[in-house]
Amino acid sequence: MGFKQNKVNKDMVTPPVIMFTERALNQLKLIIDNDFTLAGKYFRIVVSGKGCEGFTYAAGFTDLNDDDFQIRIANTEDEIYVVIDPFAAFYLQEASVDFIQDFEQDAEGFVIVNHAQGEFKGKFWRQAPEKTPPVHASALPAGVH
Repeated sequence: MGFKQNKVNKDMVTPPVIMFTERALNQLKLIIDNDFTLAGKYFRIVVSGKGCEGFTYAAGFTDLNDDDFQIRIANTEDEIYVVIDPFAAFYLQEASVDFIQDFEQDAEGFVIVNHAQGEFKGKFWRQAPEKTPPVHASALPAGVH
């Protein structure tokens, strides 16, 4: 696609609002409380791909990076945070996380829903250049500002 994910200017990205369903929140707490291998790791939401219907997302546990947003889950009293890089944060301004357990389909895991998914269908950036993330000036080729 040509986007350089690591060059997004975090200072120009609004921190997103991330909500969890009760089922997803309970599952996240269960994992955090019981999986000692995840000590010091963070629940991360990433953009995992782009298709005609918009972006696809994934989640997992990783280390914290310097330019990550640490976002407190909006709809809970608990002090639980997720991390999201500036590129994903730019496109995922308001999102919900659910947890699916479908034994018939052999599907289990966190599902991320972007509330603005419809804005990112097809080659949206050609019609709306403002929907491309702000990048650091140093990341642009010489002569481009």
